[in-house]
Amino acid sequence: MRKLMVVAWMLVAGTCLAQQIDLKSLDKFAALAKSKTEITMDEAMLKSAAGFLSDSNKEEAAAKKSAKDLKGFFLRAYEFPQKGMFKLEDLKPLLDQLKGPGWTSFLRAQEDDEQTEIWMHRTNGQMDGFLLIAAEDQEVVVMNALGVANLSDLAALGEFGKLAGAAASTPQPTPTAPGTAAPKPAGQKDDD
Repeated sequence: MRKLMVVAWMLVAGTCLAQQIDLKSLDKFAALAKSKTEITMDEAMLKSAAGFLSDSNKEEAAAKKSAKDLKGFFLRAYEFPQKGMFKLEDLKPLLDQLKGPGWTSFLRAQEDDEQTEIWMHRTNGQMDGFLLIAAEDQEVVVMNALGVANLSDLAALGEFGKLAGAAASTPQPTPTAPGTAAPKPAGQKDDD
């Protein structure tokens, strides 16, 4: 899911005490999706997760520092099995919430059945909210981040995202039946 990679990379472009966007209008799409990712992390959960990052690992330490002031991270990513299950008009309840004071559109791109928007929320001139919407006819990703982060922290959290992605994609050993040999890794030849 290429848009999910964008979301992970953009996590840091987030914020400080921002207004949380109500994502309930997306709940009805979870049941229709062939794949979904839903993340709901408040400040306590973020602090707990940051505790697992190592201060001795350079990339993890930078990510830990970058994420220390985040107040919340909320993500909904859905991929649908066929076209027409999600329409750009379905984003209206989210976009209506951005009409309130403090929200400013940073980027808006629309081409055919694809739409990407990045919004920043400011209070007293300070950035304190971030919202990313990336949608097309078979996929939608919405991310709302709350907390303090500098754009310069983007690379640090991006590196951590790569580490987390690599750990998640590491193949796990396949159990074998008694009396059978374990399968050889791809590319490895028999010693015979």
